[in-house]
This record gives sequence, C-alpha cells and structure tokens, in this order.
Amino acid sequence: MLEWILKRSKIFIILFLLFIIVGVFTFLQLPQREIPETSINIGTVSTVYPGATVDSVERNITNPIETKLQSIEGIEELSSSSSAGFSSIIVTVADGEDKKEVFGNVRQAISDLTASFPEEAFEPEVSEANVKMPIVSYHLTGSDSESLFALLDELSRWKEEVESVPGISGAVIKGLPDEKISIELDPELLKEKGIILPDVISSINDEFYPAPLGKQEMDQEIVQLTLEHYGSVEDMEKLFVGKSPQGESVLLGDIGKAEVVQQETEDIVTIDGKPSISFTAFVEAGQDIPSVDESVSSLVEDLGKGLPDDIDLQPYYSQADQVSDIFDGLYLSLAISVAAVILTTALGLTASGAFVVALAVPISVLMGLIPLPFADVDLNQISVIGAIIALGILVDDSIVVNDNIQRRYKMGEGAMLGAINGTKEIWFSIVTSSLAIVFTFLPLVFLSGGNGAFIRALPTVLITTILASTLVALIFVPMMRFMLYRKTSKKVSDAPGLLGRPLNLMADIYADKILKPFSKRPKLVGFLGLIFTTAIFGLAVLTPFEFFPAADREEVTIDVTLPIGVTLEDTAGQLRDIEEMLLTDPGVKETSVFAGTGLPNLFNSSLQATGENTGQIVARVDRKNQTAQGLIDDWSSVLREKYPDAEIFMETIQQGPPAGAPVTVTVKGPEIERLLELRDTLSGKIEDAGADFVVDNIGTPEPAVKYVPDRAKLEEYGITINQISEQISLATEGIPLQAFDNGVSKRDMNIILGDPEEPLNLEELEIPAAGSTQAGPPELVPVSELVDEERTEEIQRIPHQDGDRAITIRAFPKEEEGFKENVQKIVEEEREALDSNDYSIQLGGENQAQNDFFAEITVLFIIVIFLVYLLIAFQFNSLGLPFLVLTAVYLAIAGSILGLFVTQTPISFLAVMGMVSLTGIVVRNSVVLIEFMEQGLREGMAIKDAVVEAGRVRLRPILLTALTSIVALIPVAVSGDALFTPLAITIISGILFSVILTVIIVPMLYLGFKKVPAESK
Repeated sequence: MLEWILKRSKIFIILFLLFIIVGVFTFLQLPQREIPETSINIGTVSTVYPGATVDSVERNITNPIETKLQSIEGIEELSSSSSAGFSSIIVTVADGEDKKEVFGNVRQAISDLTASFPEEAFEPEVSEANVKMPIVSYHLTGSDSESLFALLDELSRWKEEVESVPGISGAVIKGLPDEKISIELDPELLKEKGIILPDVISSINDEFYPAPLGKQEMDQEIVQLTLEHYGSVEDMEKLFVGKSPQGESVLLGDIGKAEVVQQETEDIVTIDGKPSISFTAFVEAGQDIPSVDESVSSLVEDLGKGLPDDIDLQPYYSQADQVSDIFDGLYLSLAISVAAVILTTALGLTASGAFVVALAVPISVLMGLIPLPFADVDLNQISVIGAIIALGILVDDSIVVNDNIQRRYKMGEGAMLGAINGTKEIWFSIVTSSLAIVFTFLPLVFLSGGNGAFIRALPTVLITTILASTLVALIFVPMMRFMLYRKTSKKVSDAPGLLGRPLNLMADIYADKILKPFSKRPKLVGFLGLIFTTAIFGLAVLTPFEFFPAADREEVTIDVTLPIGVTLEDTAGQLRDIEEMLLTDPGVKETSVFAGTGLPNLFNSSLQATGENTGQIVARVDRKNQTAQGLIDDWSSVLREKYPDAEIFMETIQQGPPAGAPVTVTVKGPEIERLLELRDTLSGKIEDAGADFVVDNIGTPEPAVKYVPDRAKLEEYGITINQISEQISLATEGIPLQAFDNGVSKRDMNIILGDPEEPLNLEELEIPAAGSTQAGPPELVPVSELVDEERTEEIQRIPHQDGDRAITIRAFPKEEEGFKENVQKIVEEEREALDSNDYSIQLGGENQAQNDFFAEITVLFIIVIFLVYLLIAFQFNSLGLPFLVLTAVYLAIAGSILGLFVTQTPISFLAVMGMVSLTGIVVRNSVVLIEFMEQGLREGMAIKDAVVEAGRVRLRPILLTALTSIVALIPVAVSGDALFTPLAITIISGILFSVILTVIIVPMLYLGFKKVPAESK
C-alpha cells in the first residue's frame, strides 16, 4: 500500500494541497467568540396578577401551575417565587431530554389551566431561557435627566434599526422610562355626573376595540367592511361615557383626562457621576462576533451623528475588543509555539527531516480544522488552546516516523525501501499511541452540564488534529522523505542536527552507564521509583484549589440590596455614595451605577431578584495600580461595615460557567412562620461559623397596611371584599386596560381614580351600595366606613421548590477550608431539634456542578485507562505489558502535581483536564520503547541487551518529542493567563517528570516482568 502511494507521490501532494486549501477556508469561515456557547436547560412561566397579595398569588396562580407541571415528564426541578402581583416559576429540564418538546407540553398544560385563573390575572407567559450574550454597549450622557428622557422616540428608532441587523437577537435600553396612556378620573366629577367606573371602561373598549365587520360581496367584488371610530389619544376625551341625572351627555373629558405620561422608571443609570442611558445589543447564537460587532458599531456611530449637541455617545463595552485581545495573545502564543517546535526539531534532525516535520505541523492543524463546523465547534479560547496543546503532540508522530526512516537510510537502504521499512516498523505503534490519545479525549466530549459544554471544544480539536497528524505522519512524511532522499547523493549523517552529537552521546551514556548498571537490580530500582512517585501525590493537599479562576479583567461588579421600602431614588443615592468611596482608591479609573434592575448581563453579571431597593456598580481598575481581586479584598469588608443594613457582594468575571454559593441550606415545610424561624436560627449560626456573607431567597418583611373589613357593614350594604379591593387598587396603581396600538406605536394603558401623586384617602373612595329600592342613583358608601387600617409587615415573596414552600440560605465563607463541615454540624443539630416530620433541612451548594464534574471525570478517567489498557493489550497480545505502559501515566500525573505544588498554581478545572490529557500524551513513549524491546527479543537478543539497545535507539526521539511538547506549551505557561496557565504547567511538568522516570522505571519493570516467569520455573 505504502509503495503504491510513494510511486504516486505527486498526485498525493496535490491531494494534501487540497486539504490545506479547505483547511484555510474553514479557518476563515469559523465564527470567533470569547468563550464557547453553552445552552441553558431552563425556562420560566411568568404570570402578572395586578394588585394581588403574596398569599393570593401563591394560592391562585403558583400552586395550580406547579401541580399541573409536576405531571409532565422531562422536568427535573421546579422552583418558584410568589410576590405581590407576580408569579415566577423556573422550570429545569433534565439532561438528555428534548427541551422544545418539554416546553411544548408546558405551554399546552398552561393553556388548559388558564381558564380557571381569576379574571384579573394576565395570561401566563412561557419562555425558554437563552444565554443573552451582549455584543456592544453604549452610554448616552447628558447634563440632566430631562434632556435624556427627550430621546425616547429617537432611541426607540435606534432599537428597531439595531434589532434589524443580521445576527442581533435584541437590544435593551436602561435608564429611560417608557410612555403609557393614563386615564385619570376625578372622583368628585364622577359622583356629580352620576357615572360609574364600569361604564367608562365599557365605553373605551366599545369605541377603540370594536368587533371586526368582515367582508361582503358588492358589485361582483369582495370588499372589506370597516366602521370609523376613534383611534388616537386625543380623541379619548371626546368619548361619550353616559348621561348625567339631568339627562346631559357626559364625555370622558368631563370627568377626567387622558394623556401620554412617562411610566415610573425601573432604572437610574450614571457613569462617572453623569446621568446616562444604557443601550446594549445582544448577539444571536452561532454568530461571528467581530463581523456582527462591526455592523452594529458602524450603525450606532451613524445614528449617533443625529443626537443633540448636549448628548454624548460613549462606547462602554465591545465583545469584539475582548475577542481581539484574547485571540491576539493566543495567536501570538500559537505562532511562538510553531516556531519553537520547528526550531526544536531542527536541532535534532537533518535539514530535510526538519523541513518535512515543519511542513507536517501546519498541514496537520489545517486538516484538523476541517471537521470542526460539523461538530459545532468554533474559534474560541478553548479551541485555540486545544490547537496549541495539539502542536506538541501531533509533531511527535512525524518525528518518530522521520527518525526511524533516517535510521533505515543510515543502515544503507535506498529511498523507497528505507521509507517503506522505516514506516512499517513503527506504524502499528504510531496508530496505537494515536488511538490511545483519541480514546483519552473522546470521553471528555461527552461530559455533561455546563462544564462539559464549556470544555467540549478542547477534546474535539485535539482528536481531529491528532487523527490528521497520524495520516500526515504515515503518508506525507515517508512520501516527502522518499522524494527528497532519492534526489540527494549525500551520505546520511550519524549525528543529524545541531544537537545530533550531544544526543548520541546522551543515548550512549544512558544505555551504558544507566540502564546496564540498573538492570542488575531492576526490581529494586522500579520499586524505589514507584515509592518516590507515590509520595509526590501527598503534595496535592498542600497545593491550592480553584475550580475556575477569576479572569484577568479590569471590571469589578458590586451587587447592592438595600432594605425593602427604600425608593429607587434613595437607592441610586446610596449607590453613588459607595461609588464615591471606591473612587478614593487610586486603582479605580471609571465607575458606573445601575440602580434598579442592574446590569444588562454585561461582564457575566446581572441581578436575579430586583426592585427599587437593588442595584449594581461597575468599577474598572487601572491594572498598573490595582487588580480586580485586589479591589474586592480591599473594599468588601469596608463597605459592609459602612453600610450594615445593605447586602453588598463584590465579584469579578470568572473564567468558565458561572458558579454560585459554595454552601446552601434549604429549609422546607408548610408554615411560612416556622420556616422563617428556622431561617433566622440557621443564618445566625452559619454567620458565627465563619461566613463572610449570608443571604436568602425570601428577604426581610416589607412595611404594609392591612385593611380589616367590618363584616357587619359589608352585609348591611351588600358590598363584597373584591369591590373594596378593586376600589383601593383603582386609586393606587390603577387598573390596566388593553394596550393601546395606533398602528405606529404600542403603549400600555391604565385607568386610575384621582391624582396618583396624592396620598390615599379612603374617605374619598366610595362604593355603591347594593339592594337599594329608592329611585335615582345608588347610595355611595365611603370605604373608610367599611374597613379599619392596621400598620404591619408582610414577607416579600414565598419561594417554592418542587411544589413545597422552601427557603434557601446561601453562604459565602471567608475561608472555604472546613466551612462546609462546620455548616454540616449545624444542619445536623437543627435536624435533630425539629419537632415535626413536615419540615426538613438539606445541605447543598450551588457549586454542586463542581462536585458532579469531579465525580464524572473520575469515572471517565477509569474508562480512559481501561480503553488504553485494552488497546495496548491487543498490540502486544499480553495482559501484563499494558500495566508497564500505564506506569508512564502514573508518573505523569505525579509530575503534574509536583509542578503545580512547586509553582503554587491552583488545581483547577483545566489542570484536571491536563492530567487526563497526559494519559494519551505520555503513553506513546512507553509503547514505542517496549515495542523496540519486543523486536529485539524476536531478533534473538538477550533480554538485557534488548532493553539496553532499545533505550539507546529510542532515547533520541523520546527526548525530541518531549522537548517539542514542552516548548509548544511554554508560551502559554508564562503568559500569566489565569485559565490556561494551570493546564500548561500540568502538562509540561507531567511530561518532564514522566520522561525522566519513564526511561528508567519502565525498562526496569520490563526486566522484572520478563524475569519473574523464568525464575518461577
């Protein structure tokens, strides 16, 4: 087969050229982004119930929906929150289930249930959660808020135009209140004119939303029938709503007014103390970030030219800039790695050999890119790092094949015969070792959850490039060596490359001065080596741990939650006070405040439970004077001491999927008062156990006014509780009507009784009595006669978990060591103290995904070892020799722990991935080394001679391949990148340690393995 290929070398050169062209095209077409896209298996069911209390929302909305959803297959968990006027249910779909099918069933179930809801409740909205990835964000600043509020129509036009850009999923404006239509009725005029509220609402609906007339055939053609009716806000006050007792026509303008007003703003935004509006665009999944960013930025810049002179447009965030910075660094590391690999191979190979290996590197990488689009892998940090790791591995095959062909040429064989025999001798070992690498990384492709999705690009890139490099090594390398050697008449050098002689000298010293003496006591040497290696594993407990490190970024977000009842304006004021404190730090160069709903998912940060009492601050540090983590360490305690009533949490961008609280405690039970008692007890004890920050999902009670009805008077006047509730709601928040759509814009519309700015006066609110037999208008009863006021407090929300009431306490420790164990003791004590089986206390953690990952990676690692064992067993037809090969894996992992300990680099997600990667990387040297020992025995050599000569022949390629792998990763190891440095150090130290001990321990164990059967006879 190989001879047939070599005779058609030029044709195959064209074929490889085609692969290169397709690889380059694929590289140019692959989308670029900062981190891999991950899907979220959750969705929400949101229901608005205007004016309803927390208890009413839970009873009438949340409970029925949860009961219905619990019967749907594929739902892993339900968690909900019932608050005043709003129900929110989070639906988590189990891994492996069809998300669209599950939510289709959810929508059908909700549709069947809606008819049983109270009339005032809005139709539930079911939405599947998607990762909203911001691509650009701007601040529009002005001298005052009024000048910014005047931009509503202009920014609405911006939003429409930006959302029409291909690749944009939506845009969000913060700090700019929307407009609504407010119909304000005067209670005195209503009473005077004898008009009741239902008549007004009915008149509005009848005039502005008439029934469609359909079509009619006239004069042999089909015509649309229409009825002229009012269609503008200006027409509303002309609307006829009834007749007065005197028989006069009453128009809406006679009893009130209709006007377009600003809704209450949900956000107050500032940047560097100046009033601002935030404008953020989000990118669709699968898009190329730089190209979409360029389109949006160009459009926004053009739109910005039409802004008033006193409004400044300030770029605030661009994902393309982040992608560009990251890829510039990664591509530089990649270029340095390629150059270093080529230089390293040139030091130990002939000029022609170095040339061939240098060509093999880019060809393998480009061929490896071709399958990536079919595997849904794009260009991101993870995939590029995978390519860098692959550089050091993929060149190994080419070096080994080239070195063995060179050896055959040195033995005097011709161009064709030397290429064929040199490849034939080791092709099985090459394929075996390559498959070992594939088997190592293949299970990682199937890691579940967010961590699996985050890392999937790395094993995919490694597998495709390694398979490509195997084809290149077994076809391209012998083909090129054959073509080059047949045209030369030079004698093959005994010591090729600049390091040829030193490498030959090292091989002789290794064989004659190390292997020969050690072979006299192989079992002792092997045993001592394994004991030493095993002892190194103890250093793991002295090495720091960090699942995903903080990114080396300049942004720090400060989440602030103030006591319930604080107004949005007061919240913004306190956030500005905190902002001024932070600006006293010389390392802070810019700040922005987002009071209210918080950031638009910028910097991987947003608020979950929002209100007028919440907000976020973003501080950007000058990394010459301060770091993000340094700012957090310096200010967290200071701010919490300064503002003891506020919940303040500082964080920076974390590499990888977001993590949560290390420790959570969930209390379940039927009575909310008892749950609150348990919450208070547990929170206090957890704080005393060393928690830096403790929060829960129910919050503190908010001030409330309870209206206690006089049942006797209600019965006397024939008035219901619902009538009182509607009348009070009408005077406070108003009653929402159908949205007003004039074909150009769509605005919310509500009707309200009296001036909303005036304090609520129950004496002015009147309800018509029922059952009166007198002629004329009904008797009007003031609400103040029907109820008594009581000042009290009410809980903000009632949380549920899988249908049960549940309060979750989230704890962030000062020091993680021993903290969870202390909380475990507290939980066990409180469990024993429970006086009812209806209540339970569960210990967990929002970082449970980390524990699940390590459990899953352990199982996968066992599978990897088993697959590699079987592969090697098939090659050598032995059940014992694979254990010798796998010794290299044991040595490599010990070396990686030693490297992490010496550099005090944390054991992290990618460090563990590096340890798994070593399984495939270091197996090759042991496989080829043992293969040459076996060949020596088959040729009739004594066992010691076979071991010594195999070591002499194989040391050179072993050192070269190890050196190239190490050199390829050095740029990453010294880059300082918090995410990838642990990975590089793990692999470098593992390879280095493994190579040093493999060339000694594996031959000694081989001798012991071969001698034991002979001695037993």
